Parts: sequence; C-alpha cells; structure tokens
Amino acid sequence: MKKLLVLLSVGLVVVLAACAAPATPVPPTPTSPPGVTPAAPTPPEVTTITLWDYYGTATPFQPEMIAAFEEENPDIRVKYESLDWDAMFEKLSVALTTGTPPDVATVDMTWVPTWAALGGFADLGSFSGGEVNGVPFDEAFTAGSLEAMTYEGKIVTVIEDFDVYCLYYRADLFEEKGLEVPTTWDQLVEVGQQLAEDTDSDGVPDKYLYGYWPDPFRWAQFLYENGGEILNPDNTEAIFNRPEGVEATQFFIDMVNKYRIAFDIGEEEAIPPIKDGRIVMYADGPYMMGVMKDGAPEMEGMWGVALHPYSVQRGSYLGGTGLVIPARAANKEAAWRFIEFAMRVDNQIGVYKYSGAAPGLKAALESPEVSVPDPYFGGQVTLPLFLEATETAHHFPYVRQWNEMYDIIEEAVTSALLEEKTVQQALDDAVAEINALLAE
Repeated sequence: MKKLLVLLSVGLVVVLAACAAPATPVPPTPTSPPGVTPAAPTPPEVTTITLWDYYGTATPFQPEMIAAFEEENPDIRVKYESLDWDAMFEKLSVALTTGTPPDVATVDMTWVPTWAALGGFADLGSFSGGEVNGVPFDEAFTAGSLEAMTYEGKIVTVIEDFDVYCLYYRADLFEEKGLEVPTTWDQLVEVGQQLAEDTDSDGVPDKYLYGYWPDPFRWAQFLYENGGEILNPDNTEAIFNRPEGVEATQFFIDMVNKYRIAFDIGEEEAIPPIKDGRIVMYADGPYMMGVMKDGAPEMEGMWGVALHPYSVQRGSYLGGTGLVIPARAANKEAAWRFIEFAMRVDNQIGVYKYSGAAPGLKAALESPEVSVPDPYFGGQVTLPLFLEATETAHHFPYVRQWNEMYDIIEEAVTSALLEEKTVQQALDDAVAEINALLAE
C-alpha cells in the first residue's frame, strides 16, 4: 500500500509539472566589453545668470546664500557683480537700452518710474503666475508695496527691501518734559515749540529741532499727508499746485521760517546733528536704525519711532530696493527662479540681518527673528510701524520724465524755503515746466 501511494505521488507531480506554464527566460546581464567603462549619466545643461547688486558688503546675497541656490538648482550658476549705487545707475542705464543687461539686478525704487515707462523691465507675471513661492502677490506684499511693484497692470519688480518714512524722536526728552508724541501737524508745532531751545540767544532756536532736507522725498511726505498728489490719475498733468499742495508746502516751509521748530540739514549728514542735540525729531526710513546704531551707539535707549504726524490722512513716499529682470535679459526663467529663492522667508530675513533694512516680504517682516524688541529704541518693536506705513504710502509717478521732474520739484521747494518765491509761485512755475515735459 505504501509503495502504491509513493507511485501515485510521483505520477501527480509529473502531471502537474507537465501542465505548468513554461518559465520566463531571464536575459543575461549586459556586460561591457573588456577595458570599456560604462558612460556616466549626462549632467544637466548649466545656465549662468548674471546678478548686478548695489548693496555692497551689507548685501543679503551672501556667498553662502548663492551657494545654497546653486546646490538646489544644479542647472543654474550665478555670476555675481557688486557695484556702488552711482555705478549701478550709470551701467544699468546703458545696459537696459543698448548694452548687454544682467539677468537680475537690484534697483532703487526711485529708478523704476523712468525705466519701467521706457519698457526696460520684463513682466514678472509671465513667469510667476501671480505668485511668489506659492503665495499670491497681494498676500505676500502690502497694498502700497504691490502698487509700487506694478506698472500699467504688470509686475515689473519685486521689493527686496522697502523704505517708508516714520517719525524718529528723542523718547528720553519727551518723557522728561511730559510730552506726548504728536499725531497731527498742529500737535507737531505745539510739541516742537516746547522742545526747541535758543542756546546762543540770537532769537533763532538751534537745538532740539525737527531736522529735514528740502528734497522731494520729505516734501512728498507732507503733500500726501494733506491729500495732495504729484500728478493726476492718468499721469498726464502735474497738480501739486492745487490747494492741497500749496497748503502742504507752506506748512513744510513754515516749520523753518515761521514756527521755528525745524531746520534745513542741507549738505550735512544726519548723524552729527543727531549726536549734538540739534535734531530731536526727523522723518526717515527703517534703514536709519542701522545708521544710528553704527554712528551714535552711545544714544542707545534714547530714541523712539512712531507713525509720522499728518494733516488729513496718513501718507508717505514709498521706495526701497527692487529686484528686476531686464526686458532684454537672456535667461529670464532662470532669473525668476533666483528671485523666488531670494524671496523665501529665511533669505528675506537676511535683508534685515546683513543690511539692517526692512524686508519687503510681509511674512519675513512679521517673523520673530525680525520683529523683536530693539534695545537701541528702548525695547520698542519698531519694524511693524514701518510695515503699517506702507499701507498708505505712495510711489513716485511712473513716467519716463521722472528724473527731470524730481530736479524741478527740488528747485521749487528750495526757492520757497529761501523765500526767493512765494510757495504758490514756486509751485506754479514747477507745474508749468513739468507739464511741458509731459506733453513732449
């Protein structure tokens, strides 16, 4: 019986084996002929983009940041070139029209009006899809910043750092005299007169004053705060000689000549009169925090920052540094990848870390690494004030004649300050000259 079972088992195995599918043949492992090395994978084709930068040694584009970008993007290399501010203006002016432009450049936002109007910058919306690192532009930037980035409905620059004016004031003296920080122009005069001192008894206060330069930046601050504008909405006519502009300019001049609470700093740098007490208040941007810390470290804890006093509305000039891709750049797609990398939160924090400026990206400005109590300003968290000021700030008009307009306005304000002309006459003459330019 046992023998029979064995025979049946063997027979069953034979039958099953006969019914099974034939085995799949395994191809032989390829081998290289003797002495031949297999070819290495083809490396990606490398594109070199050129970056022109005017930040100098305080640049956020540090070697390690560029190296990190190249490691993440092995198909792109960055050729970095540092220029000073004046050299950048001259070199880029030529490159945008007739020369070979860089793929990415840092530009002063005051340059954007003329160059955007001349078609010098690429439309960044065509690369970005309206987003930077997945965040819509109108969420990544404040309303004022986004307006400054836009020309004729197109995004022509991304703000790397922004500049708006707030009020710097001697917090220690305000506390000593029991004064509140002014929020209106009337209060500015009242507080200014309580602070000003005439140390040499010549009838003209010379200490604890509001310091300013009679340039279009500071003048525009007061113009916007009084509801005025430089040009009409379609940028075809100068309108700053209307009542709002005349009143604002008159107040700007009266601070020096009538109320005796301010003085024209002129060609002097700000730090000397800050240190010797001539300046007790002034309007400037966030970059001045770093300038003060470097130039007057002994004044730590003596200063504060507040929103600037206004007449009928908040307002400020808005500028800063933008990143652009020239319209004639050779490698626009690769350039945009670099700009997006630069606009990541950690790299935007580098703007504050290395240059002391205010990052353009809202998320970076609101980060704990940036919005921290500042011992120099008595433990005040200062940068959110500048961010708030951008919401109502104005960029200069985007017209190709802006550079000439700037000079005309500066000359008009100076002539009124020196009482060579009345405010109305100075502004009327400037408007006539600018309207002739706009008509060309």
